[in-house]
Amino acid sequence: MRNLIIKFRTFLLRHFKNEKMQKLIYGLISYEMISYIFFGIGTSVVDYVIFTILNAAKMNSLITNIISSGCAILFAYVTNKLWVFRSKTNGIAEIFREFCKFTYARLLTLAISEIILLVSQLFYGNDQLANQVAKLIAMVFTVILNYIFSKLFIFKERKGTKNENK
Repeated sequence: MRNLIIKFRTFLLRHFKNEKMQKLIYGLISYEMISYIFFGIGTSVVDYVIFTILNAAKMNSLITNIISSGCAILFAYVTNKLWVFRSKTNGIAEIFREFCKFTYARLLTLAISEIILLVSQLFYGNDQLANQVAKLIAMVFTVILNYIFSKLFIFKERKGTKNENK
């Protein structure tokens, strides 16, 4: 997979001579970014499917969001640690510290998601369609912020993910 990404990026870089465009391509088309998008979609599916099932059962959307987000946090930690950022940790204490930082960042974005859902509830009550739309809006903000937190603050010790140019 990594070699395919490098070949595709190299192909694009040969055809775009604009320096700004080349920097954009180099940053966006990497194993890390492609795998983050792939597993981010998986995390979103876990989150959204659980939210939808519990929402259909007429549970309060704020409680439903906490449950679905908790499941998504566990899924995201494992996939981000092992496959996206390929984090190196030695011993249970380091894993626990890393998981705590990951969870703290995810709880921060969960709070933002809860605020978006709360605002939706204030305007539309517990309307299922409004809840679904508000959840999708919240997920967009969540994905962007989670990548920033993961890359800059959580998974600092990574195995060779510097755009795979070897």
